[in-house]
Amino acid sequence: MDPQDHLGTHVDGHRCSVCDASLPADRVRLLAWREDLAFLELDCGDCLSTTLGFVMVSQGGAEDPPAPASPISGDDVLDMHQLLATWRGDLTGLLSGEDRGRVESSR
Repeated sequence: MDPQDHLGTHVDGHRCSVCDASLPADRVRLLAWREDLAFLELDCGDCLSTTLGFVMVSQGGAEDPPAPASPISGDDVLDMHQLLATWRGDLTGLLSGEDRGRVESSR
């Protein structure tokens, strides 16, 4: 079984984050699969950009869909920039909330 088979119809409807073009399923590549989270590479044939995407895929039955998240603000982007500027750990540590990778700023 090809790991791409797990995605099924979940790759339909993706759009390029740069030019908003619709991406056909053959332009979406599965990079990793962890439980119900798929990490994707989105390759746009229109603007020739390549971006990363994440898809939550529920294997269960009739669960209520999660409430939509609030839009990302400029302050959110600045906060993330400041965090990443001082982060020296790995992605697992960052996502788990560990402080071992954080370098304290002297400002």
